[in-house]
Amino acid sequence: MTQTAPEPNALVDALATSDTRFPAYQDLVGLGEEALPAIRRGLVHDDWQVRKWSAMVLDQVADAESLAALVPLLRDPKADVRLWAVHSLACDHCKDEVACPVDVVPHLIERIEVDESIRVRRMATIMLGTDYADPRAVPVLRRLLNESDAKLRVHARRAVDRYAELGVT
Repeated sequence: MTQTAPEPNALVDALATSDTRFPAYQDLVGLGEEALPAIRRGLVHDDWQVRKWSAMVLDQVADAESLAALVPLLRDPKADVRLWAVHSLACDHCKDEVACPVDVVPHLIERIEVDESIRVRRMATIMLGTDYADPRAVPVLRRLLNESDAKLRVHARRAVDRYAELGVT
């Protein structure tokens, strides 16, 4: 007897329930590009957990259309959704060769400057400091050296030092 592959839309819906969430995430990653239309549907789901976990899947499996679909989540009401949108949009380490159609740097700068969540601000700083070397970021990163949050200052210091090593000023 052969087992049928899980249906991507059903897997996205399973992201809403805590006991099925992680297995559904793993199955969606395993399905790869076949799951992308369903994952994009998950990005606009009413349940914030589905939006968050759909964004998490896109850190592993993505295409240009899916990466562009993350941009509205940068302003999601839920900080966890914004955090994963920042990470998945900006991170190239976990994905196959996918050219991001979005100029990510202005979005990261915006999250650093206006996001109410320190965790989102830290993530945007980390991504800006490790995955990019863009002169537009230098003034923002330097301003962060005076932030009250110690972790944010550490991430900014690492970024400023890396940019200096690369000759980006």
